[in-house]
Amino acid sequence: MGKLTDKVAKGVFWVLMEKFGIQAAHFVVTLVLARLLTPNDYGTVALLSVMIALGNVLVDCGLGRALVQKRDATQDDFNTVFYISIVLSLVLYAALFLSAPFVAEFYEIPELKPMLRVLSLSIFFHAMNGVQGAELARKMKFKLSFRISWATTLVSAITGIWMAFCGYGAWALVWSSVAGGVAGVAARQLVIRWRPTMTFSRDSARQMFSFGWKMLVGMLVRDLYANLYTLVAGKCFSRADLGFIRKGSHTAGFMMSTVDSTIARVSFPALAKMQDDPGRLRSAMRRMIRSSTFFVFPAMSVLAVVAEPLVVALFGEKWLPSAPFLRLACFSCAVRPFSTVNVQAIVARGHSNVFMALTIINRLIGITSMAISYRWGVYAFVASGTFSVGIGRLLVNSFPNWRYLGYTLRMQMLDVLPALSMAGISAAAAFAAGMPFPSCSIMRIFCGVPTALAVYAALAIGFRSEALADMLRAVRPALSKRLPVCDAVLSAVYRRVSR
Repeated sequence: MGKLTDKVAKGVFWVLMEKFGIQAAHFVVTLVLARLLTPNDYGTVALLSVMIALGNVLVDCGLGRALVQKRDATQDDFNTVFYISIVLSLVLYAALFLSAPFVAEFYEIPELKPMLRVLSLSIFFHAMNGVQGAELARKMKFKLSFRISWATTLVSAITGIWMAFCGYGAWALVWSSVAGGVAGVAARQLVIRWRPTMTFSRDSARQMFSFGWKMLVGMLVRDLYANLYTLVAGKCFSRADLGFIRKGSHTAGFMMSTVDSTIARVSFPALAKMQDDPGRLRSAMRRMIRSSTFFVFPAMSVLAVVAEPLVVALFGEKWLPSAPFLRLACFSCAVRPFSTVNVQAIVARGHSNVFMALTIINRLIGITSMAISYRWGVYAFVASGTFSVGIGRLLVNSFPNWRYLGYTLRMQMLDVLPALSMAGISAAAAFAAGMPFPSCSIMRIFCGVPTALAVYAALAIGFRSEALADMLRAVRPALSKRLPVCDAVLSAVYRRVSR
């Protein structure tokens, strides 16, 4: 238990370092590219990203998760998954290469043809990295992942910014993605010792596919829905509208994905080790939901308050129409931790069939919403999808853990009620602080955001937030060793909030 807890704490530290750093780097790159590129450029590449994302899911086949979940995975298991992924990536690349003219004709955008053929190379890079990523996750070597991500981001950023400055338009985004994929493969080959050998096991393939195919169906349905959303928006509305939607959702995702992906990456291998102990699993889930919403609720509520001034200050007036979509994305991001933690616990116990069923139910709700709302315009389309899927995830994904672990939706709501209340008060403080500066975007941000953070921190410490205590307990040992100057402050806060 002690060793596992220590690994989780170190994992949280390194994944947070990776995500905060990478997100900050991406954010800077996005600021530069948003000034150099147009909403149409982003909309064009968004259409291509649909097919690449689906291809990556098909290449993985859920077998990467199966490797992490399997307790006694062997070299034959790793080899089998590796060769299956490589073959599938080559088949999918050929399919996308041949279908590129039809995609360009369907959207009436000729430049999609060569762009899709180049961007599809990312699928092969994803296949090369899959097994090595599973090896890192199994051994919880998140420090190595941190280094690899930084190398990949640096290469991708330099490529994208340089090409945008040279006037390549949407091609800057395409080649940025390809360059990052090449860098990711090279970095993993340098720092990860695992290499494939010339063995392939049919028994291993059958055994892992019995778990993985359900994960595949679930992830495929999930990504099909997300990308169907993009495809429908791209067909029914303008490319500029699609660019505004993507910019709004990505701006909210910049903050959300840091916490959400940290919880997902660290929790799955840790929860998989607790799969035979429902009591420990339930206790871990409660801590994860409290900790993630402790950060997500205030971030999303304040972001919604300063949406317009933030968009203008960061991206310019031409991106102002993305502000309503940013607000809607804040709601979707706020409820995501419930889905993430509940699903990770379900899959960690080996219930890939339940994961598949939950995903299908949630996406059927979303498809119904899309079919009804698209005729009323882009804002109704996005709002309907956001609220129907967000509330659906909240209700549907919590039900299995009521049955398996006795962790009901009511218990989950009570666990996050303190963070929700403090976030509401902080958002109101941010709004009030920005009111004296209605025409100055910078001042509304500089006054509103620090005020909200100060109010939230004061409330959390004053009311001895249990979520804050949980987070400090997890990250304080790792953080204090590397940043000794923080130890005194962290220790003082921890003593105050601990009960």
